[in-house]
Amino acid sequence: MKHLFSLIIIFISINLTKAQSDTLYYKADLKVQMQDLPLTLTIFSDKDSTFYLFSSPSQGDMQYKPSKVKMIEDSLSLGFRSLSMVLHLKDEGDKLKGTFSQRGFFSDIVFYKQEQSYAVRRPQTPKAPFDYNIQELTFHNPQCEYTFHGTLTYPKENKQYPCLVLISGSGNQNRDSEVFSHKPFLVIADYLTKEGFAVFRYDDRGFGSTNQDDYKGNTFDFAQDAYAAVEMLKTLPQIDSTKIGLCGHSEGGLIAPILASQHKDIAFVVLMAGPAIDGMQILVTQNKAIFKDDTVTLKKQMDYLSNMSLDTNNITDYWLYHFINTNPKEYLTKLTCPTLVLQGERDVQVTAKDNMPLMREYLLNNKQAIIKTYPNLNHLFQECEENDMLNYGHIEQTISPKVLQDIADFLKGIK
Repeated sequence: MKHLFSLIIIFISINLTKAQSDTLYYKADLKVQMQDLPLTLTIFSDKDSTFYLFSSPSQGDMQYKPSKVKMIEDSLSLGFRSLSMVLHLKDEGDKLKGTFSQRGFFSDIVFYKQEQSYAVRRPQTPKAPFDYNIQELTFHNPQCEYTFHGTLTYPKENKQYPCLVLISGSGNQNRDSEVFSHKPFLVIADYLTKEGFAVFRYDDRGFGSTNQDDYKGNTFDFAQDAYAAVEMLKTLPQIDSTKIGLCGHSEGGLIAPILASQHKDIAFVVLMAGPAIDGMQILVTQNKAIFKDDTVTLKKQMDYLSNMSLDTNNITDYWLYHFINTNPKEYLTKLTCPTLVLQGERDVQVTAKDNMPLMREYLLNNKQAIIKTYPNLNHLFQECEENDMLNYGHIEQTISPKVLQDIADFLKGIK
């Protein structure tokens, strides 16, 4: 689950005055915990000035200028007050070598010269024009003083459509569930809308807010957010109010059965990498899968989990306190609506070997349940060769076409 590991986010624009003769392209891979984060530095020059553009292409296109610049011969220091970050670089001909530091994180970094600018490829990301209706909507959860924003897509024929509400995993995410420039919810919405369904996706509570503590929530709060979206969709003339279902990924795959077990107006659910074990077990199995070859780090993680103290006034701890004490069994065993369970066997965040046997047991009495596993898919349902999180941003595929087709077939089979 994305909430359980952190990445340092870097989007920087540099504007200096050291003359260069050409446009030069550099790329570095910053090692941050379990991830290799690609960074680029492009140097443009004219007669009077030189411009340095620094970006993290797998995370987006945002750019920031440094608040402090210092140059001594071939050495350059850049400070970014708003990011609590400092970058030191030295020109060594075919590379720029130096250090990166931010909020206590420190790493060596090397930018290597490239023939052309580096850009991530995301071939599945839909591009306009779109041959279906797109409607921007807002809704409110009475229990949260926040206006939710989302996007509804539906075919152009003048009739009512079954509707799927997409629910993201842990961590504050936008409506596309965007990670490393992948937009899986946009890909899902585009595919299913072309197949004849309405799809609604929305930004998580407080997304983009500078003060996340104002909108802190736990799994059950997020469930109420999702149900508020369902209630709003029922009022729309283009939506068949008797056929509104939920598709949850990761923690969203826990939220969907919570709601469907409590509200009979949820017509169907799709669980993508949804857990069947409780939150504490998720953390334990996740750490064992991720750090299996790093016994030192694994021991540290296990010691932390064993002695974890939680401050529920803290936004992360408030979520974590409820998450580790929630058992999906209570809700999965009560599901009676059509249910599609999808699980990648190379998932190290919600592991198949720990979750799927229990998922099958808990859904045994649900005669409308379908369970599908995929041998070569990871937590994001990307086709991959290794069962780790290192390649999420390096894999060009956003989501396996087989998964998209299986969801569409499931929806078409619902009477």
